Amino acid sequence: MPETADVVVIGAGVVGCSAAYYLAREGVNVILVEREAIGSGASAHATGSLSLLGAEFSPGASFQMARASSAEFQQIVPELEAATGMDLLYQRRPSLRLALDDDEADLIKSLMVWQQPHVKMHWIDASEVHGIEPRLSDSIVGAVYEDESAQLDSYRLNLALGRGAELKGANLLYREVTGLITNGTRVSGVKTVSGEIHCGTVVVAAGTWSRAFTPWLDFPVPVRPMKGERLLLSYPGEPLPVLISSPKRGHMVSRMDGFTSVGSTGGRDYDQKELFWGEEFDRQPTESARLEIMQRAIDVFPDLERAELVQQLAGSRPLSPDSKPIIGPVPGREGVLLATGHTTKGIHLGPVTGRIIADYICRGSTQVVSDMSEFLPDRFADFADADFLSAARAVEE
Repeated sequence: MPETADVVVIGAGVVGCSAAYYLAREGVNVILVEREAIGSGASAHATGSLSLLGAEFSPGASFQMARASSAEFQQIVPELEAATGMDLLYQRRPSLRLALDDDEADLIKSLMVWQQPHVKMHWIDASEVHGIEPRLSDSIVGAVYEDESAQLDSYRLNLALGRGAELKGANLLYREVTGLITNGTRVSGVKTVSGEIHCGTVVVAAGTWSRAFTPWLDFPVPVRPMKGERLLLSYPGEPLPVLISSPKRGHMVSRMDGFTSVGSTGGRDYDQKELFWGEEFDRQPTESARLEIMQRAIDVFPDLERAELVQQLAGSRPLSPDSKPIIGPVPGREGVLLATGHTTKGIHLGPVTGRIIADYICRGSTQVVSDMSEFLPDRFADFADADFLSAARAVEE
């Protein structure tokens, strides 16, 4: 007899595990299907930054979703830690968005125009920056100070969401999906290497692998793998008192486990050929990225010359053509939703995506974001591959 469930979620990264967790919390019978291991894609090598200050979010619904997910972490982290006994290395502290030249200062200030009404933040000059952290570069011209930002370990979050879903009744199966079961326009299950699973709804949350579902859905799932690398360092000095980022130089975070995370590379750091070689290439750390990341970090924090490299992480991010997530029902199909294409914000937006998916399945709509139109799959009905390159080049971190 084939297995059955109310919902099958495909993909056990942070987004897929979030969907399974929030659905199971509602009492939905969920099967979570993963072909490799929990967190084997983008979630395992992500920074875990929950900052609102970067250029990845835009005014309106995008920023509304970002703020909703930031608030969600304040509830979901203690909930998961209590249920699973895991320490997610979650920290909430002020952040600095640094400008080391006038172009960066202009960019940061232009974003502040629409960000500042929603986030407690203000511009500070170089002397104020050095008052907070005197070890930072003398080249700094100023920064935006955010009263509170957050960061956690993305892999631990992924494991906790997966385990939390199981504790609430979800079933995790390690199987490769080979197709969808359809009856006309309705999707009623998935085909796997070990047999069929029948269900009422399928959620495709397969990250960079979501594109493989295009022929099965007869609808474009426009997600490409975009390579990213970052470093974990052992720094002998005192940890940074704030979370740090810079538009041109990436992030710098003193983690709760004592390591310093710096990076990362993005679409701007690879030529077009390298950018779209795919997941296997993306998992290979490169010397050029290591040297580039270290130089950027030292430009910001010169004393990092004393740091030792502990780990270099590399992998793919699920890039969408407009860098925004693809969330919601698939046009022309019944019983299937997408939750993919989060680019560099899958950790930040994972929990809120889980909530939204649960809302769609349990209630038919969501109130988390007032206007979902810029995230719905139907915006890519006439998609062309050429749309990817400009989105990749625009990714900051």
